[in-house]
Amino acid sequence: FPVIGTVLGCMYAILFDVGSVSLGLPPTIAACVSVSFGLYITGCFHEDGLADSADGIGGGWSKSQVLKIMTDSRVGTFGCAALSMFIFAKLQLLGTLGVSSWSLACTGRLCCTP
Repeated sequence: FPVIGTVLGCMYAILFDVGSVSLGLPPTIAACVSVSFGLYITGCFHEDGLADSADGIGGGWSKSQVLKIMTDSRVGTFGCAALSMFIFAKLQLLGTLGVSSWSLACTGRLCCTP
């Protein structure tokens, strides 16, 4: 599935660049829009796995407990904490990254940036 991941990543990047460059949104807000779009498109598939893994590792003492916790559909404390930290870090990193040079070149602003 690397091709699907590449297509999705390009969609997120385009949305981020459109928000930042064309609409003039701050990079952090454009990152929020891009990440929210990604969560919606993928159905939070990977985030669900992260939450299940964090709950199982953090809440289980034996192998059977870990597996039982991971198959439970509810999100526990460790899952919620892991998801919060993951999404916060992703937003901050994307906001710090800024717009791509491709979008700056397309709008003619590349020569004006340091």
